[in-house]
Amino acid sequence: MTTSDRTSGSTRRRRRLARRVGNFGETWSFVPARIEQPTTTDELVEIVRGARQLRVMGARHSWSRGIVTEDTLVSLDRMKRILHVDRERLRVRVQAGIRLRDLIGELDALGLALANLGSIDEQSLAGAVCTGTHGTGIGFRCLADQVEGLRLIDGRGDERAIERDDPDFPAVVVGLGAFGVVHEMTLAVVPRFQMHAITESCPFDEVIERLDAFVDGSDHFKFWWFVPNDDAVVFRQRRTDQPRNDSDLKRWFKDEFLGFAVYRAALAVQRLNRRRLVPLTNRILAGEYARRFERICKSHVAFLTPKPPVHRETEWAFDYADAKPLLRDYRKLLLDSGHAYSMPQEVRFTRGDALWASPAYGRDSIWLSMYNIDSEANWNDQLQLFETFARAHGGRPHWGKEATFDTDYLLESLPKLGDFFELIEAYDPDGRFANAWIRGLTDD
Repeated sequence: MTTSDRTSGSTRRRRRLARRVGNFGETWSFVPARIEQPTTTDELVEIVRGARQLRVMGARHSWSRGIVTEDTLVSLDRMKRILHVDRERLRVRVQAGIRLRDLIGELDALGLALANLGSIDEQSLAGAVCTGTHGTGIGFRCLADQVEGLRLIDGRGDERAIERDDPDFPAVVVGLGAFGVVHEMTLAVVPRFQMHAITESCPFDEVIERLDAFVDGSDHFKFWWFVPNDDAVVFRQRRTDQPRNDSDLKRWFKDEFLGFAVYRAALAVQRLNRRRLVPLTNRILAGEYARRFERICKSHVAFLTPKPPVHRETEWAFDYADAKPLLRDYRKLLLDSGHAYSMPQEVRFTRGDALWASPAYGRDSIWLSMYNIDSEANWNDQLQLFETFARAHGGRPHWGKEATFDTDYLLESLPKLGDFFELIEAYDPDGRFANAWIRGLTDD
């Protein structure tokens, strides 16, 4: 067999026929000219050099149109291995296509863990990092802060290694896929740990008044609000060395039966008459979720929530210094909107960071969400109301959620974003990774 025969065979194995690709939220779909699935760095370099335009597909969990392309779509699903574990320095080198759930499981088997996680583990590592995905805890930054170094293929098809002390690192790590194809990351990890998790009800007004005590008194604090309830469901979590104390039956009831089956049944009932039934079922659901529940469990069990149904979602980061008046205005916004909200609204908190495109750049942040399952017309009105509110309060949109990514506004609210856009040109001078979404951000 000749070298060209082997290359041709490799290309056939990794290339998939074009098919329609859509996202989890079912808000968009497209048909790329080709879908490539490399298994090695050499194959990835070949793909990049041979493509006119290229975007990378992770788990397709974003509502924004970051991966949409009419040309080449690359999936890193076959590049998902842990490559090296340094137990002394607590570093793990891993291929960036790995799903978070698989990474969590493999780290757990090694006696290791990520220091912080978001609420779900469906995303690919690369996708979660490059969009600034976050968890909660005022002492913890977004997931990208756990990255110590990365390797990518730039717009010329050259491989670059970017370490934390590299001056480009703060731009490239939350890079929106615009600097190149990130195929490998080195992560800072921690020894596997337990979490003492308490869930209970608290009046919304009391949450506001006690906010600093809640946030500072927990390693990881968040709350849910089922509109239009007067109470919120608060989640307080502290790290502990104590052993697990919940049973498999209790875990199944809370996480699978209540969090999945009962919740979806309530959503089905709501469709009969949303305006009347959403407030009623929200009160029932909030009452069930808010029954005091205390357990000691593995960290990722406490971090994660059951996979939500298909829905619409936006989320913005605001200055934590404004949190109390902001929460009062946020509550009034949703109560006065005239809409019914069929999902819990999640409020989380993170430490500020130095990553140029991160919505938490330079400030400790409170993240306000708006989730719903509603008609297209109703959602569009809800989103417009929320975005007007968010801009008036100095918010910054999550790159992976629904938003109108207005470049002028973003340049005003993210001080290093102009430098971020300029640096993209150095990595991708021919705009190989610039789809319509990226061009909409960077074009003057």
